[in-house]
Amino acid sequence: MLGIQKIVWIGCLSALAVLASGCTNGADSKNTDASARPTAEAVVSSSAVLTPAIVEVTPRPSAQPVSLFAGGVPEYDGSGRAYLTGGTELQANYSADQHQPLALFMPEQMIRFEQNARTAWGTPDKQNWIVFKPVSNENTAEPKVDKTDSDGSKTALLQYKEYQGSYSENDGRVDVFLFTAKGQEYHAQIRTTAEQREKLLPLFVDMLREVQYMKKQPPLVAGVFVQKPDVGKGKENKQMLQEVMNCLEAIATQDKQKFMKTMYSPETGEYLGFYFDNRVAYRFNEITYAGIPAKGTQRADFNVAYQSMTDEGYLADRSNTISLLRNKQGEWKVANID
Repeated sequence: MLGIQKIVWIGCLSALAVLASGCTNGADSKNTDASARPTAEAVVSSSAVLTPAIVEVTPRPSAQPVSLFAGGVPEYDGSGRAYLTGGTELQANYSADQHQPLALFMPEQMIRFEQNARTAWGTPDKQNWIVFKPVSNENTAEPKVDKTDSDGSKTALLQYKEYQGSYSENDGRVDVFLFTAKGQEYHAQIRTTAEQREKLLPLFVDMLREVQYMKKQPPLVAGVFVQKPDVGKGKENKQMLQEVMNCLEAIATQDKQKFMKTMYSPETGEYLGFYFDNRVAYRFNEITYAGIPAKGTQRADFNVAYQSMTDEGYLADRSNTISLLRNKQGEWKVANID
């Protein structure tokens, strides 16, 4: 597959309540001390199908503040997230800040939008959101925050080292966190309205807990930029190379019809259909002929090095082996890409 998938099961009762109830307003995690976290989670990583496990964590009060981030804010590694809400798996999409080298995992019912020239993620009515803002000496107009717990909602937040306090804003309240990513300090601001605060605030905190660092890269120029390897002068060898080249060109241009013609079977093409996700661009840079690995077998291998970039700007260097089999007509066709 194209990358590691990662599922985080969120067990925060308040967060589950808003998602299980449908989150009527709509909406575009790591702790050095697991015993102090208000959520229950288990993380499972795999390149294939995931079988999640659930670990129950009983929240206990902590005498000392703990960090939201275990080991700091990590660089994005191509993983994904999903939230389990009332027995239903809710996917979350990786969504990049359009102004800062940061991104988070946005639940499907939220949207991304611009809020005061900053990227925000929140409910479709744009009344509840989270934003990131770099801290600099020029930022002198920030509202004054306090840590008084007038409504009882800050008790869980006071356990985090990053929590700075909150301030009122019209019909809502903004909670402020301070964190560092790659040496740069940022304020995370979470705004919730009074009627949605109890339900949405824990979910926004979990989203903040999963913030990732991702450096912006120039757009990837998709295509096949390889030097054809020497496969010998045999007719069959030349045919198998041409089949691989056609397959790569089809992926780079997102031509599924051409791609299917290179496949060993329709089932093979459907299995490899994930290459035709128009949110990913591919640039193939190198191809080598690995030959037939075992004498007498009907499989031939080619190794391919390439880059892929998602529509959110995540660039990855990858490599795959393309395996071909000879069909009943005597032609070599792509049987797998792994």
